[in-house]
Amino acid sequence: MTTILLLSLFAFAVFIFWRLPAILTTLVAGGTGLVFAIALFFLAQNPAFSGGISNPHRADASLVIAAMILVSSLVPLGTAYARPRANKRRNNSRESNRAPTLAGVNANNLKGEGNSNLSRYELRDRVGIGGMATVYRALRKDDSKIVALKIPQEKFVADAKFVRRFHREAEVLMRLNHPNIIKVFEHSNEGTTHFISMEFVEGESLESLIETRRLTLEHSTMVLRATADALRYIHKQGIIHRDIKPGNIMVTKSAMGFNPPSIEPNGVKLMDFGIAAGKVLTRLTMTGARVGTPVYMSPEQARGLKIDHRTDIYSLGLVFYEMVTGVTAFKGGYEAVVQAQIFQTPTPPRQVNLEVSQKLNDLVMRMIEKDPEKRASLNEVIEAVDVGLLEGSSSLDGPVQLVVSLNSRKGPLRILDGKGNLERSLSSIGQGADKFPAAPVAVAADRELNLFAAVFEYRAGESSPKMIRKLDPNGVELSAFGNYGMKPGDFLYPAAISVAPWDQVYVLDSEACMVQRFTLEGQFISKFGGRGTGRGTFDDPRNVIAGSDGFVYVLDYGNRQVQRFTKDGEFIQRFSFKINSESSELRVLDGVGVDTTGVLYIADASSSKIRSLIFPAGKQGQSFNIEPLHGEDTNNVMDIGIDHQGHVYAARRGGHIVRKFAPDGTLLVNIETYAPILSFHLFLRDMVKN
Repeated sequence: MTTILLLSLFAFAVFIFWRLPAILTTLVAGGTGLVFAIALFFLAQNPAFSGGISNPHRADASLVIAAMILVSSLVPLGTAYARPRANKRRNNSRESNRAPTLAGVNANNLKGEGNSNLSRYELRDRVGIGGMATVYRALRKDDSKIVALKIPQEKFVADAKFVRRFHREAEVLMRLNHPNIIKVFEHSNEGTTHFISMEFVEGESLESLIETRRLTLEHSTMVLRATADALRYIHKQGIIHRDIKPGNIMVTKSAMGFNPPSIEPNGVKLMDFGIAAGKVLTRLTMTGARVGTPVYMSPEQARGLKIDHRTDIYSLGLVFYEMVTGVTAFKGGYEAVVQAQIFQTPTPPRQVNLEVSQKLNDLVMRMIEKDPEKRASLNEVIEAVDVGLLEGSSSLDGPVQLVVSLNSRKGPLRILDGKGNLERSLSSIGQGADKFPAAPVAVAADRELNLFAAVFEYRAGESSPKMIRKLDPNGVELSAFGNYGMKPGDFLYPAAISVAPWDQVYVLDSEACMVQRFTLEGQFISKFGGRGTGRGTFDDPRNVIAGSDGFVYVLDYGNRQVQRFTKDGEFIQRFSFKINSESSELRVLDGVGVDTTGVLYIADASSSKIRSLIFPAGKQGQSFNIEPLHGEDTNNVMDIGIDHQGHVYAARRGGHIVRKFAPDGTLLVNIETYAPILSFHLFLRDMVKN
């Protein structure tokens, strides 16, 4: 009986030792041994127990067995503790036996890139990792030449379609011979290790140069020229690259110079033809598939349509855009960027980087035309670079300029030509004598295109800064006047400004409801207005216009009227519109302008129109529909200007569009300013004194 009990307990202990986790085994086995020992102790005191366990020899044997069970219960813990340490020692031993390389890659066993040896190459270090392959610097043992080995990642090697495309890239490159294209020496495989051996280029990717902002405009045009020449060459071979991006363009070490900026002609290398296509290639991609990098993908590529060589021109244009601005043309997630490529036109580079010349800006925009038929050819790109892209082309001698104050830290004052092209950008926001503390809330120009900018800055007392600043066309400050205050010549808030053809400056103080008159040098002459219900007084005045007809007009927003004054501020008459013939309620008016012949233009917010009044009879003339644009605040003032040919320009403050209408009311174009408009003024060069 006793023997059977002991054997059963021992078998149970052995079972839990092998089947249960270490800690649980210890607890169960230890507990079992302890209980068994206690039971034996009490049984030994009872001679009457069957089997005579009180016999000393049997009792000792029983205690020994119990002790064995108890001690063995500690073995699993020791085993569990010792196993990781032993594994760690074994792993450390394996690490110490590996061939030492910079990239941690064993030249005799390319872990992660295949399981076969490359007998003819000695890997030195890893120089690049892509989404599908890794590039190593390697020594070719035959002639001790340093080459670049491109080896697919192991997870792709089992894909026969991928392997075919991988070797197809090599086949394409081996046929090409151009100083700006990476040379391929051979492609093959040893076992499951596939590789391409190609020219090793020591340098940096264009992507890295853009990120570190080391590219000047001169460098950018040189890179463009070399890459365009390489693309022109492969297009003649019937090949489309389809993945032009900064990461696939290299600039060799020491190719760049900085004083003056230069790049060696052969120092730019186009590479990575992994998804190239063309008549000399067998396309492996499915019909309708979108292949390429979304940020640089052409619209037709994004749509999955049939493409030709012009898709590379579009992508190169976006790369050039990024080189000269430092930012990509489109941002966002994959689908958002794809949609933008199809439907949106990016901000012109000259509006992003004010140092970009108009000629360079125009070339970029031609390269990224949505319609392939309208894109510049590579011959035109190369010719444009050779002729010169960096020379400034703005002379400010056109008959019409658009002067705008924008809510922008860089170039808050900008001068555009009649088509909306940026001709000049002035000043910036910040600290310093040549900067504005804030963007000007109002702007106007005299006959010499000197600018008068109203910059609100509150500081009471004698140290109050001047709020009206006069700048020459290059942005150099000529004079300043108008402190914060209530004295003649001071302002509470200069909301609008106008320069009369008779060489006087009119400034509207919207807080004081007053118009003050100054000489061009800022000397106070007189003031008129005040708070009231009309006929020379104002309620919430918003704008002042000194017209070439010899009168001064004030937009009295609160009283829903436009008031006309003499040059000296004497009230003459007011203009308003009723809601309808049966009501005395007046329409809300939110803009005023006057042309060189004396035709008055008033923006009628209630009907979203600009109405013209022809004098002396005051007959209503042509009207212009002003449909609210997305994001426009219709409670803001609309600035209106009219050129010599009767074209009407209208800009809503707070918006970013200047509308241009034909004299018959047809909307001709929306001119994008790419920043919120604070004030708009139309400058006509042949203004005359009255």
